[in-house]
Amino acid sequence: MVKKHTGTLFSRAVWALSVVSAVPVLLIGWHVLRVDGRVLQNEMLDRQRTIAEQIASIISEEVSQKVQFFSVFMDLHSDFGGHSFVNKEDIDYLREKNPAITHISILNSNGRLLFYSGDDSGRFSYASELGSILRTCVQSGKGYIGSINRDNGQLYVLMAFPVREHREDVRVSGVLVAEMNLGSLGLALEKNYPKDMFVAVVGPDGNLISYSGVPGGLVLTADDPLRFELRQWGPELDGRSGASIKTTQGKEILVSRAEVPVLDWAVYVQQPADMLRRLFWASTVHSLWDIAAILLVMAAFVLLVSYLVIIPIIRPVQRLQEAAVKLEREDDYMPTEKDLIIPDNEIGELARVFLHMAVVLRERKNAILAAQKELAGMNQELEQRVQLRTEELKNATEELVKSERLAAIGQMASIISHEIRNPLAVISNATRLIKTIVPPSNPKLIKQFTIIESEIRQANSIISEVLGFARSREMILSVIDLNSYLHDIIQSFPAPAGIRLREALDPESARLKVDAEEIKQALRNLISNACEAMQGRGTVTVGSRVGRSAVCIYVADDGPGISSELREKIFSPFFTTKARGTGLGLAVVRKTVSRHKGKLFISSEEGKGAVFALYLRIYHKTGDTSYE
Repeated sequence: MVKKHTGTLFSRAVWALSVVSAVPVLLIGWHVLRVDGRVLQNEMLDRQRTIAEQIASIISEEVSQKVQFFSVFMDLHSDFGGHSFVNKEDIDYLREKNPAITHISILNSNGRLLFYSGDDSGRFSYASELGSILRTCVQSGKGYIGSINRDNGQLYVLMAFPVREHREDVRVSGVLVAEMNLGSLGLALEKNYPKDMFVAVVGPDGNLISYSGVPGGLVLTADDPLRFELRQWGPELDGRSGASIKTTQGKEILVSRAEVPVLDWAVYVQQPADMLRRLFWASTVHSLWDIAAILLVMAAFVLLVSYLVIIPIIRPVQRLQEAAVKLEREDDYMPTEKDLIIPDNEIGELARVFLHMAVVLRERKNAILAAQKELAGMNQELEQRVQLRTEELKNATEELVKSERLAAIGQMASIISHEIRNPLAVISNATRLIKTIVPPSNPKLIKQFTIIESEIRQANSIISEVLGFARSREMILSVIDLNSYLHDIIQSFPAPAGIRLREALDPESARLKVDAEEIKQALRNLISNACEAMQGRGTVTVGSRVGRSAVCIYVADDGPGISSELREKIFSPFFTTKARGTGLGLAVVRKTVSRHKGKLFISSEEGKGAVFALYLRIYHKTGDTSYE
């Protein structure tokens, strides 16, 4: 049965012509819109750049006024001061006439303080910049503008000027160092900041000096959170005076920058990039009527062309479709030229090919029927082969299931441990609660509670051993100091009564790069086994020896020792000679040493105790200055 398709050839042709006609229009429109968008962006960046330069000019003018004030004072003093050098009365008078000056110091040409005038001598300091001041003022004979200081909710700038006995002198006799309050600069900036843009002034150290909306026009704290965002703008601009960049939050913004001469400050002006989009779409809406008219004319043209060109193609195709449907439904039907319209073009050629195809299909149909009989015999043979292969696959599957069961043991251990620990935790909590209720005068109950708690700890210990052996996690490597690490393990280990833990650490320590928790668990397993082997009395020695490239950590006991037959089995999982235990303690030790690419040795004589020695590679020796 031929599937009926939605739509006709005519509608599809109209759609195709519409797309072909619309694509060039859309491409041209898209190109024009892109050009308009770039032009609009450049205009916005130029306006931001102009504002940044205006703000930079205001800052330069404010600073220049302060510099000019001191220059005029020095010139007037040289000509009309009545004495050859500036004295204490001069700088007191200067501070009295200009309240913005908070401190003034007069230095000789070597930098030694001669006179000082200020309201708080403890805060004012120019020691860190004295070398730069002397080089600029004494050696070069120029004025110096230094660092910005914040204190008591105010912003100050450090300035220095050369002092000459006579204005025409080349030699500099001293230096005037002053600190001025920048409050007037903040008010000027606050007054001139635009309302529709964000403006920020950044110092050479990356700290904020001023930005739009800050009270008083100045940032009076060095820890303003905006400084982190602004520090990214400079590298993003990469020397350009303006560009579209992305913030650390991924938001696109337009940023322009201008430099402030002398001060080495930077002025940034910023607008959100969506402002550009709003302006762009606002200008685009005005052209909607023109776009609608163009689309209507294009649609009428497409319909006319489609009717004149497509209809002569559709009719022969429809007759061809009817013959094809009849050929599908009727087994004895064979189409002829009378059933079709055969024009002298590509459609007519298609009709002739269709008639030839019908004949060929009839011949192939007969061939297929003959092949089906042959295929039936081959299918029977194939079924026999499939049955044989199925038996082989069944056997292979059984072997695979056995392997997967072995692999599932580790996962099962984790699940069972989780299911057991939850009831144990409930029992432990219930025991503690009942102990608080039962009076301490009942020693039998207290003893039973003690037994329950001991058994819970034993069960948790067994669960931890099973989990530690079954799980394989990624090692968390860290650098440890060997002696401090071993000392902490020895001090924290709960030795049973009658057992003494002794340290025998090498005086020379070393640093190891290991999984601290895995090594700690392995050593605690060895110490625990040593304590149990001595049956309540004896000494367990934990020591170390530091070699050239490796360290030896050993645990020794004076218990009954280990026979040669047991030495070959004790590291096997689930092997134990104790009445209670999982047999995983030493298996965990061997696994841990293997994961650290170390070595594990045991030496023992029956009746003389046993020594377990772990050898690990040194990461860094203490005092080795060649280590990187």
